[in-house]
Amino acid sequence: MGRAARLPISRIVTRDDYPAHLPYRQLYYAIRDYEGGALYDDVLRVWLGWQDGQRRWLDELRRRPGAPVPAISDEESWELYALSRVVDVLNLSFAPRVGDDWKMPRVGAEEMAAFMDALGFERIDRPRFHPFHHEIVTVEPMDDASAEPEVAREYWPGWRLGPLLISRAGCAVRAGREHVVKEIAETSTLYWAFARHTRPTYDLSVGWGSNSQWRTRFRRDYEIGGALHMNVDPTSPAALDEDLTQAERLELLRHRCFVRCAKDHRDRWPYDLTHVESL
Repeated sequence: MGRAARLPISRIVTRDDYPAHLPYRQLYYAIRDYEGGALYDDVLRVWLGWQDGQRRWLDELRRRPGAPVPAISDEESWELYALSRVVDVLNLSFAPRVGDDWKMPRVGAEEMAAFMDALGFERIDRPRFHPFHHEIVTVEPMDDASAEPEVAREYWPGWRLGPLLISRAGCAVRAGREHVVKEIAETSTLYWAFARHTRPTYDLSVGWGSNSQWRTRFRRDYEIGGALHMNVDPTSPAALDEDLTQAERLELLRHRCFVRCAKDHRDRWPYDLTHVESL
């Protein structure tokens, strides 16, 4: 058996401790440092046994009313970001691999589902492609250039907490070149993301120290009343990417990367963009 956790079990941090994001932050480091072959049994299941307060908070967040989007505190947003980082590194278990940039221990699909279910998350069941629910991982080009994107298969499932999107499903997508360009959609920088095997990622934790990076706000997307609310907490207005058209900015916001825009995908600033559309 490898190292099961960075801290002794008696010192596992719960949601009753401070700061709020420490339960997921601690879990991230325990996953990263684990050297055994049973990540779920040795780390995830042990950690879950201490998180009744986390489950209560998540259940309250699921049911929290809004007008239409509920309000959350900065600390709650940081906690959701830390959760998203854990989900990102666990999803590496199911993603195509290129090289060894992320040497993370793996979990099985059933173990991942058990972990997410234990925290009260619901699997997203959306067979029709939409960038709100689906992340493009690989592309299978279609001969008909006008063919709209469709999901060919899932690499990992998406998860939600009631109306709040927690993570998108990673998918292989079939599409015509007018909608999705393979060499762009598979390799352009993915924003609001921490870890992927096959492409660069960038979130607002980049460049901060070991403590400050965890004070990163989570991108909140909600599906409420047939409407999709994307990035409901935009940052303070910053200089727009002036070389992008409005359609290209929307592409970057909806997909979190470029899928057909051939302009430089690096060093973009989509974080002050927000959008609502009908499902």
